[in-house]
Amino acid sequence: MAKLRVGLVGIGGMGGCHFFNYDQVEGAEIVAVCDVRTEMAKEKVKGRGIKVYKSLSGMLNNAELDMIDICTPSYLHKDMAIKLLKKGYHVLCEKPMTLNTKDAKKLLAVAKESDKKFMVAHVVRFMAPYIYLKSVIESGELGKLIRLDMKRISGIPAWSWEDWMRDEARSGGVATDLSIHDIDFVQSVLGMPDKITSYTTGIKNNNDYVVSNLQYGDVLVTCEGTWYNAPIGFKATYLAVFQDGYVELSDKLYKNGKEVVIDQPEAQEADLGINVGNDNGYLTEIQYFVDCVNNNKAIEYVTPESSAKSIELVDLIKKKATRL
Repeated sequence: MAKLRVGLVGIGGMGGCHFFNYDQVEGAEIVAVCDVRTEMAKEKVKGRGIKVYKSLSGMLNNAELDMIDICTPSYLHKDMAIKLLKKGYHVLCEKPMTLNTKDAKKLLAVAKESDKKFMVAHVVRFMAPYIYLKSVIESGELGKLIRLDMKRISGIPAWSWEDWMRDEARSGGVATDLSIHDIDFVQSVLGMPDKITSYTTGIKNNNDYVVSNLQYGDVLVTCEGTWYNAPIGFKATYLAVFQDGYVELSDKLYKNGKEVVIDQPEAQEADLGINVGNDNGYLTEIQYFVDCVNNNKAIEYVTPESSAKSIELVDLIKKKATRL
């Protein structure tokens, strides 16, 4: 079977992460890259025989492509994904799906009408420690979930192109850009909560944080996401307490105090230039989407409907939030 010909749109921080992971993806290869920063893009693809385009239209008009991987700033996702689906491309789009529920519904409608595959790259669902937590919750091996506390701590992203991440109108702020990772995971496993209380600062004094309390019956889930004006390295942790034990992700993954070692493919080593770590979840999510396309299988693990629900939940959290 011929490999899927992939066009990568955006090869900055996250786009670079996707780019390097395609070296290990089976059944697909990047043949074209589009980025307004053409010199930077040419440097990243140097020696690989990959054509670089400055505009999306230029790439689409000149390159033979089957699939597009969107790694642009968040405010561009909706229009770009809709355009590409309507033009007949399979589309993998970085999170968030869109910046708001209204736009998510528009994109979802187009995805449903298209005969092409569409998936939002919610990488946390593909990361081994979170897959493990999901299995413990769903299997009931430690009894009923009592409490789940998830944290995603980072310094404020001052590195983004044209500083779009610190502009709430273009990024959605820390809730839509960063905390959505944990919020999406919770929504995918537990569904929509019965009750929401939340607190946020919004972006002020070069800080932004959100704390979301999601109530599921008598189970309380807390998701905390931060952009602090401090040189804090990125760190994602969780503590899940059950009737008969606990699972913890801190420096390592633990179950009832004993380290859990999960056999998994090695992460692609690369200097991403952004405040996140390498993780094989990126490789796993891309490979999953490619396999679905090549085998004409439905996207079932991260459906467009589920991704739209996560945008809806983030919007509810922001709407109900007490501004501090």
